[in-house]
Amino acid sequence: MNKLTIVKTSGNLGRRQPVKDMYSGLLAGGVAVTGGVQLDQTYRLQSVDDARALGIDADYDTNNGILVYEHIAEFFRINPDGVLFLRLIDPNTALADYVSTGGALNRLLNDAGGDIRQVGIVFNKSGVTESDVIGLVGQAQSFADYAATHAKPLQLILEGYGVSKTTTHDLHSLNAPNVSVMIGQNMAVANNTINPQPDYAAVGTLLGAVSRARVNESVAWVEKFNLQGGALLSPGIDATPVTDINEGELEALDEKGYIFFRLYTGIAGIYLNDSYTATAVTDDYAYIESNRTMDKAIREVRAVLLPRLGSPVKVDAETGRMSPEVVKSFENDAKRALERMLSEGEISGLEVYIDPEQDIIGTSELKVQIGVVPTGTARMIKVEIGFSNPAQ
Repeated sequence: MNKLTIVKTSGNLGRRQPVKDMYSGLLAGGVAVTGGVQLDQTYRLQSVDDARALGIDADYDTNNGILVYEHIAEFFRINPDGVLFLRLIDPNTALADYVSTGGALNRLLNDAGGDIRQVGIVFNKSGVTESDVIGLVGQAQSFADYAATHAKPLQLILEGYGVSKTTTHDLHSLNAPNVSVMIGQNMAVANNTINPQPDYAAVGTLLGAVSRARVNESVAWVEKFNLQGGALLSPGIDATPVTDINEGELEALDEKGYIFFRLYTGIAGIYLNDSYTATAVTDDYAYIESNRTMDKAIREVRAVLLPRLGSPVKVDAETGRMSPEVVKSFENDAKRALERMLSEGEISGLEVYIDPEQDIIGTSELKVQIGVVPTGTARMIKVEIGFSNPAQ
């Protein structure tokens, strides 16, 4: 009998598990709420409503004279699809304990299963000085180094609490490529008549932008990251509107590696000046997107190669060296790990090489060399324009 058979197939759309690039953390000084949020506990938030369910709302900030809801609300305003792991600690905690390997930041990271890619640190602590913040940068980098050795690479955003618009501290003189310092403010928050916060920095806004960006994208991309909205209508630094700060002072802050809000003549909106990290501009990891790209590449390669750890590796019976087939197998696995980043435009290219002459029998070590070609960022656009005479 004639027969037409139609078989429904699956897996053709290329759907993948959602990436965790937007997974972020917020560590902040806070106050416990009866029946709600508690100190030294980690909470996973997927919307601002989750914060309100814990008793964290605008009144929480006002009544306690701090800013927690503000940062959470800004994070989700900028990235409604983000995931935020929140941990509140006693505001009187010593700053060094915020970023110690045995402290709150480490617990936050562990509670999230190492999935957090970037963390904002907010103090809500009276008496914090500019020098305190700058002094914390190196300790924060030490934590980032520690996290990386435990397969949990991440970027840290410190609140530039109390940093003056005329600061002499140069972040580019520090060797902290995984740490950024935000000093931009929302003037409606800094100069709020009920809950004034003249020394705060808008960490939640920057954290939301970073989590929303693809790993290779600068948060200073004008077309994509107009951050104006909500109560953020007038940006400032050091409780001073940006419009009242002269261009020389803004350029000096930019040259010192701070991140803040800026305006552009001829286009409406509020933007970020750049995506600096606290290291020399000549460093490979001088910008947040460079770090996030490499962090993702490391995580992807690790996930693919880890199952092969401890596996037997067949060698040539005469030379003791790995066969071409084995070498190719490992190279293909490493390439496969990064192909998604390449196809999605997060990197420009990649190269994987395994030296077939290495003595794996004698060393039990297999060395894999991976080169990642990053995407560029148009930080400067130079246009030459003038009149032309068709008759000449």
